[in-house]
Amino acid sequence: MKKYLFYILTISALMAGCHQGGKQESAAFSTHQLEGKRCFVLIGTEAFPLAGTVIGLENSYRLAWPDEGLLSSEAEAALIAKCFGDSASSTLAEATEKMLYCTWGYEEYQSDLQMLELRTDSIADTLPYTYGHVESTCEVEGGLATFIIQDEIYSVGAAHGLYSMKYLTVDINTGNVLELSDLLDTVGLGDIIRMAVEELEDNASVREDVFDEFLEAGAFPMPHDFFIDNDLRAIIAVYQPYEVASYACGIQNVTLNADWLARHVQFTPKGKQLFGLEDGSSVAEAKRQ
Repeated sequence: MKKYLFYILTISALMAGCHQGGKQESAAFSTHQLEGKRCFVLIGTEAFPLAGTVIGLENSYRLAWPDEGLLSSEAEAALIAKCFGDSASSTLAEATEKMLYCTWGYEEYQSDLQMLELRTDSIADTLPYTYGHVESTCEVEGGLATFIIQDEIYSVGAAHGLYSMKYLTVDINTGNVLELSDLLDTVGLGDIIRMAVEELEDNASVREDVFDEFLEAGAFPMPHDFFIDNDLRAIIAVYQPYEVASYACGIQNVTLNADWLARHVQFTPKGKQLFGLEDGSSVAEAKRQ
């Protein structure tokens, strides 16, 4: 299980318009709600940060999960990794079990840590507690299903926690994950993302927030997350807190408008079809002009 030290907050405003709970139907794609929760008391001989030798622990997940048979095995493994930070588990059941019983690193410095499961579904307000939560929703549009995964973890004694908003897009016709490389040539994309931050007004707020090193170095890191914005006809490159900006500046979304992007990179046939680009709308055509 991928371990995090600190997570906090929820950014549900970014989830507006997404499916929440129940079952979502489309012509070829549907999801159901998958959820679980476990509460514990952790007892250690060494004091927990600012909390003595006893703290609470609450782990939970509430996910929009695709119905059976809709994803390829590779896509399901990728979704498990996105939701639980766990690329080692071979099944969903294994990943959820590990998440519910995760102690978020406390066992590393307390070898005799005791973990007592509570029969209630919440921690008493008087007990300081660490928590780990994962939630997801799913949007289906234009032959694509996009999973939006929000996770948050907070450790007792931390100045603040951390959070992330991850994305995984699936082609519902094939059940496979849609990668950036399926849409365009990604060689040198980091430099093009930097150009988009510098040139496009849609990215003015990102330009103000990012660390100077990414503008001065000439390239952004390749994004681990992205999604398609059909209204803007754009790819949105997503950077989590600390990836390119400070925690206080939060998640950074870089807008890569398809028409602008086509002047700098070569789109694949799939990418051209998705954004309605003509064959002449390419970097090669732009260089001839």
